[in-house]
Amino acid sequence: MEDPKGRPTAPFDQIEPGTELGEFSYDLTADYVDRHLRATEQESYPDAGLAPVSILAADGVMLADRFWDISQSVHAGQQLEVVRIPRIGDRLTVRGTAREKFVKKGRRYVVSDITTSDGRGQLVARGVTTGVLVYSEGESDADSHVQAPRPAETPPPVLEALGPLARTMTFEKMVLYEPPGERSIHTDDGLAREAGLPAAIATGTQFLAYVFDLLYRTYGIDSVVGTSLDTRIRLPVFAGDRIETRADVLLRQASWTQHTVRCTGPHGDVIVGSARVPAK
Repeated sequence: MEDPKGRPTAPFDQIEPGTELGEFSYDLTADYVDRHLRATEQESYPDAGLAPVSILAADGVMLADRFWDISQSVHAGQQLEVVRIPRIGDRLTVRGTAREKFVKKGRRYVVSDITTSDGRGQLVARGVTTGVLVYSEGESDADSHVQAPRPAETPPPVLEALGPLARTMTFEKMVLYEPPGERSIHTDDGLAREAGLPAAIATGTQFLAYVFDLLYRTYGIDSVVGTSLDTRIRLPVFAGDRIETRADVLLRQASWTQHTVRCTGPHGDVIVGSARVPAK
C-alpha cells in the first residue's frame, strides 16, 4: 500500500550501527498535552505548566514517522530516563542514532538511541527505542526481540506491591493519542487487518504511560526527574481491553528504589520491565 504521506519505506539494508537517523522538532502545545492526558487518562501535575513525562516515550517513534512510512510498524521496547520535566510551550528537538538491527523469526528490528532536548539545548530525556518495521512479517516472538536482563532463577522478595491502576482502552482514546487525521494500524481497522491484526491496536507508548502514572501517583512530583524505565512490549492492546498496571518494590537504597513493572491485559502481560525511581 502506498504511503499517503509520500514517505519511503524504512531503509533496513542501509541502516548500520552509528547511522544518524536525523532530527526533528515539535512544539509542546497546550492542545498536544491535553490530547495526551485525555488519551492516557492522566491528570496534570500540580504545576499545570508542566507536561507529563510519559509524552517523551513516543519521541523515538515520532522521529521514525517523520522520515519513513511506519504505518505498519509496532513498538517493541522502550528504555527512557527522565532528565527534566518539559514545560508546555517548550520546543523539543529529538535526535536519533541507530544502535543495532537484527532479524528474528523473519521480522526486522531496529534499535535506536534517542535524545530529546529543549529550546535552550538542555537534555530532557534519553532513551532506547526498539521497533518492528512491518508487523505482518515473520512469526510472533514476544520476548526474544528486545534485549533485557533475564530474571533471576529465584525472584527477589517483594517489599511492597503498588497498584493496580486500572484503565480500559477505547478506540476513541487510541485515535486521540495519534496526530489528528492519522491513518495507521493504530487508528484504522482495515490497515490493521492488512498487517495481519484482527483490529487496530493501541500504540505501545499509550499504555506505557500507565506505568509513569502509577509511579507518579505513588512517589509524587519530586521523584519524576531521574525516573528510568526499561520495558518490553509483549502483546497488542485492542479497544475494550482492561489493563491493570502494577509495580513491585524489590530494593530500597538511600538514593533510589528498584521495581519490576507490568501492565496486564485480558490475555496476559502486555508490558513487562523494570523501573528505578530516585528517592527525594
